[in-house]
Amino acid sequence: MNYEKMYREKQRTLDDVYAMLSDGDYIFCLTSSAEPRTFLTFLHRLKGVRKNLHIQATFTTIRFSEIYKDEYADLCDFSSPFFPRTRVPLQRSGRASYIPMHLRNRGVDTVYHLKQISRPMNYVIIAVTPMDKHGYFCSGSCALAMRTYLSYGCKVILEVNEACPRTFGDTYIHISEVDYIYNSHDNKINYYPSPPPTDEDKEIGGMIADLVHDGDTIQLGIGGILSGCANGLVNKRDLGVHTEMFNDGLMNLYNAGAITNKKKSLFKNKIVAAFSSGAKEVFDFVDDNPGMIHLDALYVNHPANFSKNDNIISVNTTLAIDLMGQCSSEAVLTEQISGTGGQTETIIGAKEAHGGRSVIALHSTRELKQPDGSKKRISTILPVHPAGTVISLARNDIDFVCTEYGMAALRGATLRERAQSLINIAHPDYRDELTEQAKRLWLI
Repeated sequence: MNYEKMYREKQRTLDDVYAMLSDGDYIFCLTSSAEPRTFLTFLHRLKGVRKNLHIQATFTTIRFSEIYKDEYADLCDFSSPFFPRTRVPLQRSGRASYIPMHLRNRGVDTVYHLKQISRPMNYVIIAVTPMDKHGYFCSGSCALAMRTYLSYGCKVILEVNEACPRTFGDTYIHISEVDYIYNSHDNKINYYPSPPPTDEDKEIGGMIADLVHDGDTIQLGIGGILSGCANGLVNKRDLGVHTEMFNDGLMNLYNAGAITNKKKSLFKNKIVAAFSSGAKEVFDFVDDNPGMIHLDALYVNHPANFSKNDNIISVNTTLAIDLMGQCSSEAVLTEQISGTGGQTETIIGAKEAHGGRSVIALHSTRELKQPDGSKKRISTILPVHPAGTVISLARNDIDFVCTEYGMAALRGATLRERAQSLINIAHPDYRDELTEQAKRLWLI
């Protein structure tokens, strides 16, 4: 086949793509290096031309802040299964809404819902590498649910970005699957370096590292605590990686020689992830790296597959936990500030794995902003969660919980044992109050 001819026939300009849109269209955009920056950056140009566009996308910075402004309220609104804090104002104004779901179901749940309400998904727009000689483009550092959306029957538009890394796995799109192609305006991608760990993060990370043995397979999320955990693992040997997100901390462990993947029971000698994100060095690492594969999140995070990794340890964070072990990881009461991602999936998968275990980590306190703008320190270990709190993780699924004051083992423990163990790792200033509350609740 003459792929170059097919390419030319499908090539358009950005203005051509904008002209295709109709009022009320549903548009899905991928994330990480596959995020169509050019399409989103200049979308505000359609003010007064189009209205009621709906965009499902994960914006993780304020770089598209132009279309966030109130003056573009009639142009578009947003939804996403992950909410960065930058989207909180949009949530408050009614222009953005969170989609509760497990990460692995991002594609299938969206498609299912649209079918139930008889609403089409009109366009999938993905940033990709230039086409290779076989007619394939690559979505780079993001597999997630791309293949599910491509199978939905909507128009597929590619934004060709020369900065996009070429990876292996479920990241390929053939030109025969594509309707239109246009070029990136600047051939850049957005980087999201992991935050450096604090001393408390390192302390927590060190305790978690004590649970990890040479030859184990690990899953780490992102954040200061998990950066501290990665630091604590640097002297381990022959670790493997099966994770929803590959990031700076895991890359640094590989470069330090701690990760070899040679002891893995699933995809031996390969790093497995659903997507990658981090500093520029992460994207350089995944580029053309046959030692790593990006697979559909429906496979990577499914507990039945995750559990095939012997001796896997899943490490995630939460915002708050009550004395029964229920975790709130994504919202402050009903206001969404994050997302569950694959927490539940990887915790259950680790529990079912031979030799598997999981850890939920958090600081023992946090600063809560008061109405007058001041901040009040509160305990993140609570007697019970306030009414209306979103519970992200059920108490039945929790294994280890770690703060800077120690580790609590909850799996199989009674409510009395759980309450006492969690009080023991709470900040000392709150332990007496937690004990009194626990007695009133008949927990101890």
